[in-house]
Amino acid sequence: MTAGKDGLLDLLKCSGDDEAELDLRILSEEYEAEALEEAVKRRAAGEPLAYILGYRHFYKECYKVCPGVLIPRADTEVLVESALRFLGLDELATGDILGIPSYNKELTDIRFADLCTGTGCIGISIANEIVRSSKSVSAILADISDVAIDTAKSNVSAQALKPECLSVIKRDVRADIPELGKLDLIVSNPPYITNAEMEELGSDVKDYEPDLALRAGDSGLDFYRPLLRLAKEHLNEGGALMAEHGFGQGDAVREIFEQGGLKNCMTIRDYGSNPRVTLGFL
Repeated sequence: MTAGKDGLLDLLKCSGDDEAELDLRILSEEYEAEALEEAVKRRAAGEPLAYILGYRHFYKECYKVCPGVLIPRADTEVLVESALRFLGLDELATGDILGIPSYNKELTDIRFADLCTGTGCIGISIANEIVRSSKSVSAILADISDVAIDTAKSNVSAQALKPECLSVIKRDVRADIPELGKLDLIVSNPPYITNAEMEELGSDVKDYEPDLALRAGDSGLDFYRPLLRLAKEHLNEGGALMAEHGFGQGDAVREIFEQGGLKNCMTIRDYGSNPRVTLGFL
């Protein structure tokens, strides 16, 4: 027997869903009758809304999401906007992003990589803005997860304005990636949750989102030196490395980049005023 809307709302509220009414409205737009009740039960059990819906909006596109791949967050849009500012393509930048210097080259053909790509949302969003600006683009999206690779390929096909310009490859960023060649820009949202923090995460993250995309050792910094090594090997002179991190890791990531030889390193705050993206230039 199908529960009424009031009963479904009560179920969500009793589960501790802080956005019960909004979640029910969104699910009601996607499902009917028994299918809606099953979707609400999944949400009440703690499953992230994006996995139930199968998609998440990010920047200007709507990306496929499935269990086994990290769900895109709004905070990560700051990484996209930082990259576009560097490339001279974001005229509406605000806050810390205004302080990012433009690339010292007149670009008509931009080549970049999105490492630890997950859904591919970062790389696709950047590539689409480059295409919209009437410039040429070539991008490599890399991840070690088979689920992420399949999801990114699907999103490239469905959301990229020029899918033929984006290559999705299975690679570990902690190893060499010769396919990268020379690049103008490297962006990454790598794992950065410490082992201790993993135990404190909410169940909707810890029990559902992939450990592979979250956990980064005792310090949470396991991926930044490998990213730095790839940047020094593959960036053109004046090129930039930009990486997302936890709100308490800005100083540590900036130190890694500076000690590794990157110049003019800076940390950009997200729209909640938390340090979120650190970048440096070769």
